[in-house]
Amino acid sequence: MPAPEKVYFFNSSERGLFVEIYFPKRAAYYGRIFDSLRQGYDENIVKRYLRENTPALINEFQAFPDLFKPSRYTSTKFSRTSPSLEETLERIEMYKSPFRGWSTYSVDGVFFDNQGKPIEEATQVVRVMFRFESSFARQAIDEGCHDVLRAILFWIISQHGRLYSHKVWGKEEQAQFVARHKPWPKEQMAFAKKHYADIALETGKWLDDREIFIFCYLVRNFWQQVVKEEMREDEIWVTSLFDLVLNVVKPTKPDVVGL
Repeated sequence: MPAPEKVYFFNSSERGLFVEIYFPKRAAYYGRIFDSLRQGYDENIVKRYLRENTPALINEFQAFPDLFKPSRYTSTKFSRTSPSLEETLERIEMYKSPFRGWSTYSVDGVFFDNQGKPIEEATQVVRVMFRFESSFARQAIDEGCHDVLRAILFWIISQHGRLYSHKVWGKEEQAQFVARHKPWPKEQMAFAKKHYADIALETGKWLDDREIFIFCYLVRNFWQQVVKEEMREDEIWVTSLFDLVLNVVKPTKPDVVGL
């Protein structure tokens, strides 16, 4: 008898983030960009880089001082004061690499200067897709609440632009999530109430780790090379799309079908 044909199963969608970084395509930058990407998978290398540049990072990220405060994940209060050196080092130790790979492509662009003169420039684009994998996935499947977990992840990642004082894991945010997804079956409501804060906290930290990797490590490595080469780039563009939906089709039967 012929061997059974291998079947690729459809898996329910996952939440992720889509990021593109636009670098001018110049030979002087190639090595630094590639090395930073190649080494970026090793979180110990990233942590070492962050530790070596801690005072500078505190200064450069004044617009987002909460990024390097461990209290961001425990306190309901938000402060606009810069983190201390000790706080920043503690947050760096909490960093877990969200980086799994990248792709690149080149585009030819035309930009207008302040006088309306068109400037042609080749651009190197680094594309990174961040795929979030929750530690609650197995538990949610076992309890028949995989759709609840999925809804929480979609809510946390896509609901962007919160006020500084809002915490993704806070009671107010949980209340909005519960109200948005009514009516609730009894078992699913119990799962949401019990695990919402922990799931949101895990997801929020993953979002911040992505921020640290992109801006504090990767982009920073790039502009350091610009400075080293005594060149100038007026702007560095980073686009982040928070509505990435990923479906993985693979030869493994999914635990949950039809979600």
